[in-house]
Amino acid sequence: MKKFYCIWVLWLSMALWAGGGEDDAGIEARLKSKLTRSKLRGDGLQYRVKDGVVEWTGKVGTPQRKGAATRMARSAGARKVLNRIMVNGGSGAAPRRVAVRMPER
Repeated sequence: MKKFYCIWVLWLSMALWAGGGEDDAGIEARLKSKLTRSKLRGDGLQYRVKDGVVEWTGKVGTPQRKGAATRMARSAGARKVLNRIMVNGGSGAAPRRVAVRMPER
């Protein structure tokens, strides 16, 4: 009996992993709930869920908020996250390149 139970649990976990185990409506409901309780709710971000993939669009003020959106979608059950959120740099200047000198050996 114990062997049967172990095989059944293994089969069930593999089936859930292979199939994703999540439906779009469930992911969307959890994501909506998380977003309404988050600081991101005021940023006007949009998302779309299809086949377990969450696609984010919109603009935020910092890279940290962009990362928070990705983490939020993952925790809501997304298999994959397409984060197309743009970060407004505030100053509008191009990113600065920094040269680093490595010590000689």
